[in-house]
Amino acid sequence: MKRLSTHSMLKSASVLLAMLTAGFFCQDALGFKEAPMLAEIVKAGKLPPVEQRLPASPVVLKPVEKPGVYGGAWRRAYTGMADLVGIQRILYEPLIRWSPDYKLAPNLAERWDVDESSKVFTFHLVKGVRWSDGQPFTADDILFYFEDILEDKELTSSIPSWLAPGGKPPKVSKLDDYTIRFEFEKPYGLFLDQLACPEGMELVTKPKHYLKRFHKKYAKPEELEALMKEKKASSWVKLFEDAAGMKEALFLQTGFPSLGAWITKVPAPAKRFILERNPYYWKVDTEGKQLPYIDSMVNELLAESQTILLKAIAGEIDMQGRGIGGMQNSVLLLARVGEGKFKLVPKKSTASVAILLAPNLNHPDPMMRQILSDPRFRKALSHGTNRDEINKIVFRSKGVPRQAAPLKESGFYSESYEKAYLDYSTDKAKALLDEMGLKIGPGGKRMRPDGQPLRLTLDVMVVIQPRVDAAEIMASNFGNLGIDTEVKAETRELFRQRVQTCVHDIAIWSGDGGMECLLDPRWYFPYSSESYQAPLYAKWFQTGGKSGEEPPPVIKGLMETFTKIAQTVSEEKRKELFKQIIAANEENLWVIGVVYPPPDYYVVSVNMHNVPTRDFEGWKYPNPGPIHPEQFFLTKK
Repeated sequence: MKRLSTHSMLKSASVLLAMLTAGFFCQDALGFKEAPMLAEIVKAGKLPPVEQRLPASPVVLKPVEKPGVYGGAWRRAYTGMADLVGIQRILYEPLIRWSPDYKLAPNLAERWDVDESSKVFTFHLVKGVRWSDGQPFTADDILFYFEDILEDKELTSSIPSWLAPGGKPPKVSKLDDYTIRFEFEKPYGLFLDQLACPEGMELVTKPKHYLKRFHKKYAKPEELEALMKEKKASSWVKLFEDAAGMKEALFLQTGFPSLGAWITKVPAPAKRFILERNPYYWKVDTEGKQLPYIDSMVNELLAESQTILLKAIAGEIDMQGRGIGGMQNSVLLLARVGEGKFKLVPKKSTASVAILLAPNLNHPDPMMRQILSDPRFRKALSHGTNRDEINKIVFRSKGVPRQAAPLKESGFYSESYEKAYLDYSTDKAKALLDEMGLKIGPGGKRMRPDGQPLRLTLDVMVVIQPRVDAAEIMASNFGNLGIDTEVKAETRELFRQRVQTCVHDIAIWSGDGGMECLLDPRWYFPYSSESYQAPLYAKWFQTGGKSGEEPPPVIKGLMETFTKIAQTVSEEKRKELFKQIIAANEENLWVIGVVYPPPDYYVVSVNMHNVPTRDFEGWKYPNPGPIHPEQFFLTKK
């Protein structure tokens, strides 16, 4: 990823021009304009003039097509509380952000300095940004998050690993109201990239002026006690957590201060969960119009995603991808797009594959653990998987069979790993199983070395139909090898419970981290709780060996290599080190990739404008936030 700093951003006029073109640059006051609905409130004396609400030099955003017009309601849909993440990804305002072409760009931090050792990071905030209630956003808010939330043992049991590489959090200090510094014990070459990810939002979503009344460090004991009684909280910790502990706090109440383009008017869960424009939003377009253009966002509560799809086809959804995608839905959308009610914007997945097999190296049955830990078994399953059949049936031949290798756009691509063990050959698969001693027994079924029948269960979430369909095909494929295989399609809750307690045989998921390899390396080695191939090894890594299970030397070596990568400043050196991890994955095939997906789509009504013609889709790239929804606008039908 490209990294910007003070010295690199200012080294040439061409760099400054590129930043201005991209829309990330502060200019002098432009003669600001505001939405008519806000002008009426100003006229009534209930809101300061726009010049007093904006920074003196606000961030200027260049619209995708053209400067927009004010007004209208953005029509969306959601399926319940678990679906609020879709709104979170729209209100994407970290210190540093991903640009639409997946590069690092300024945001709440207008610039930053990194010392030569990559241990000290100094961020210069945009001066004059205000929370949605009009209070200033300053370095104190970031300091509050670190000192009074993360470092408070009653509120936080452990600091997130991305903020504490090697288990050591940074020293955070305020240099002045608009300058804050992070000092790490060791070099942290991935820090800027991590700040642009969804987790980085935590630093700038905890307004001190609002939350300190719920914190025992700041509130008077009698006032805190009164609030606990009023809110029926059993402790001050519960009181604070209810006020700010959840990422959804912004959406469950009105009045929670935000830096996003829209703020909650009718809280969720509601039949019509509504957000309306933030009068203190700190960005303008190239004509000096305060953003956002759209007045409100109306999210209709619907029971199931299929209903969202039908509304989108009818032209009753203005812009949405969540709850609409999937191969079957895409075929239907492509067939109906010619009716002229909507257009489609493709989203390229940042995952390595849409479907991946994660054999459980931490299986509680010692014999199953021995079998699943043998590379020959995993390679046999790979050769025994009919990817062409899966691609044809599940993806209508629009996908690409491949292993869970980095994508070409990542900078870490390996053609040999991508194509390893892909050929569908029952002969090769059977030979590997025979070599392991998994002989054919009664009824043509394979037997374990201990004389018990070999049975596999493929765990998959029932709500993701393409994975279920692929699992059924693979169960049949493995049956042809003599392996008795069952598909266990289950709820999200049961699936996560089984895989995180390590009672599964093989979990089916997507290959996240195909593009953002260093930010989400869960499938390249046991890195996080979502490394379903070895959750206990991942826990050992995350806790520095304090819990979990110590991995074998080869996996421990991958962990050591990644720790070096995180501390490495040189991008070329990182690539060299990551090649070692990729080579080990190719040799051992700890996870088995199946098919890379065809593009998914946003459905965009013909009245919605300034939506780019393409986007990425990924966990660390919180689409559609990076394409600046604040500059979308609506025209009348």
